[in-house]
Amino acid sequence: MNYKMLNWNNKINAFIFLFLGLLLLIFPIESMSIGGYLIASILMLGGIGYLIKLYTNKPNLTNGDIIYLIISLAAIALSVSIFIDPTWIIRMINILVGVLLIISGIMNLNNLLKFKDSRTKSWWTYVGIIIFILLLGVLILINPLWLPSWIIRVEGLFLIFDTIISILLTKKINKKLMIEEKSSLNKE
Repeated sequence: MNYKMLNWNNKINAFIFLFLGLLLLIFPIESMSIGGYLIASILMLGGIGYLIKLYTNKPNLTNGDIIYLIISLAAIALSVSIFIDPTWIIRMINILVGVLLIISGIMNLNNLLKFKDSRTKSWWTYVGIIIFILLLGVLILINPLWLPSWIIRVEGLFLIFDTIISILLTKKINKKLMIEEKSSLNKE
């Protein structure tokens, strides 16, 4: 993999995770509620938009349009349920954060293990932090309702920590890949 592409991907992921982490850290309940209402609004607008499209093309309805009609009505019903009780969407968002932490932790651990031959004194620190992030992700998945606002802030803090770890690991990997790429160019 090209180290420039890896660096670019890391910057995009870092920005997204850092932004999400800061929102959760500073505005825990508000960001979760706004996220729920935003999802509900998108579902509502999409469902209504497709219903309008179906209504205007009434004479040309196909069997496939009936499936989209059902999906549109389901999207509208789901959005109404979110507007009525946004707490269940907070659970789903917490599960998503848990899954993101687990996936990112596994990817970071995998990257770290790929380059175990270049271990430094800080190697075990990275392993410890990554395992801690993985455990937090598992705890969030096991019981997402257990999260009051201070736990949501901790989620935001760990997303920020995860972003920092990802950036540091990517810098180490980029350095190694750049050296390997230069040495392969020099051999040719």
